[in-house]
Amino acid sequence: MSNASPQVTIPARITAADLAKAIGRDVSQVQAVMTARGEPDSPDDVLDGLLATEAARALGVEVAVEPRDLALERLYESESRFRDEPTVDLPTRVERLVSGVLEASEALDEKIEGASQHWSVARMPMIDRAILRLGLWELINDTDTPTAVIVSEAVRLANTYSTGRSGSFINGVLATLAKSVREDAT
Repeated sequence: MSNASPQVTIPARITAADLAKAIGRDVSQVQAVMTARGEPDSPDDVLDGLLATEAARALGVEVAVEPRDLALERLYESESRFRDEPTVDLPTRVERLVSGVLEASEALDEKIEGASQHWSVARMPMIDRAILRLGLWELINDTDTPTAVIVSEAVRLANTYSTGRSGSFINGVLATLAKSVREDAT
């Protein structure tokens, strides 16, 4: 595949219109693929990562779902089912993120609780807990990734998957944590 165009990275949940924009196609083309598959085809319909990947492939574009989105989904599923989900069949980066967070969750929670003023980890929405754990784990273990990127991606996840107020909460807690775990934090 040396002549293939660069792969596009998309979030795990994306509207048909946003997918069309990301892959450089007209939304009517994405709608036609969705219609042919018997799926809802409104531009505002939200596609999961697998369906979006298949639709893009049908239009000749290879896409990959952002690893943090996949890791967040797996972490959320794991906590909501009260058991650790196996990390087999996950892309290597996603497997590393999920395994790392699951193995370190108690230590991560202690640090998060220390940085979140007046909020115990148990009181936080499940999705926000998962985002904070993921972000903190990356701050500690992915030292090649800049602090600003990790915090920005965590805020993006919060804005995409949680409440309107979660982004600023996640930003504040991770910024505080970054100061204690990273020298380059500003």
